[in-house]
Amino acid sequence: MNSDEKIHGAEIRTQNRFLLRLENFWYHYKWATIITAFFVIVILVCTLQMCNNEKEDINLLYAGPIQLSSEEIGAVSDVMEFAMPSDFDGNGKKEAALVNYHIYSKEQIEEIEAQTDSAGVAGYVDRSYNSGNYDNFYNYIQTGDVSICFLDPSLYEDIKSKDRLMKLSDVLGYCPDSSSDEYGMVLGDMEIYDTYGAMRVLPEDTVVCLLRPLVAGKSSKEKLYAREKEMFEAIAEFSSDEK
Repeated sequence: MNSDEKIHGAEIRTQNRFLLRLENFWYHYKWATIITAFFVIVILVCTLQMCNNEKEDINLLYAGPIQLSSEEIGAVSDVMEFAMPSDFDGNGKKEAALVNYHIYSKEQIEEIEAQTDSAGVAGYVDRSYNSGNYDNFYNYIQTGDVSICFLDPSLYEDIKSKDRLMKLSDVLGYCPDSSSDEYGMVLGDMEIYDTYGAMRVLPEDTVVCLLRPLVAGKSSKEKLYAREKEMFEAIAEFSSDEK
C-alpha cells in the first residue's frame, strides 16, 4: 500500500450522554413542555401584577349626563384624596378612584332630540347605549364596592325609590344645610364645591348620597363600608378652613 494513501474507515463520533438524553426528552415531551412553560409564565405575570396592583382606599361614583374626561376624573379624585380623613389602608398614600357612568334621563333625552343644529339636524341619543349604561351602573352599585354616589337628580330619585339610601341623620347625626331631603345633599350647596373648581365639572344639582350596606351585620365588606361612612362625613363636613 502506498504510504501516501489514506485508509478511509467509518467515521466515529462520541456524543455527550446529557445531550443525547436532552434530545430524546425534547422529542418525546416537546409539546407538553411548551404548554407547561406557557402556563407558568402566565401565572407568574398575573401574580406579579396582583402584587403590584395598588388598591384604592375609597371608590366613588358619578352617574349622570356628563361624560368626564380622564383628566377631569383625575382632578375630582385629587380633591377626594385631599378631603380623605386618613390613609385607610395604611400604605402611605391616600388613593381615591372615581367611576363615571354616562346616563341621560328620559326628559334629558327628549330635550336633546327636540333640538336641532344650524343645519337643521335633530339631536340624537343612542337609547340602547344609554340603557346599557344604566344597567351597568345599577349592577355596579349591587356589588358593595362603592357606596358614596354623586347622582343626577333623576337617578337619585330612582335609587331612593328602591330604598337603597341611608338617611343623612343616621350617618351624620343631623341634616346639613345643603340637604335636598333626608337622604341627599345638593353638591352645588356644599363647601367642597365652592372651594375647588375641579368639582365644578359636575352639575351643581348633583346629589351626594350614601348607599345602604347590602348585607346587614357581619360581611366581607363591612370594613370597607365603615371607611365609606367616614369619608362621606368628611365630604359633608368639609371646611375650607382645613385647607
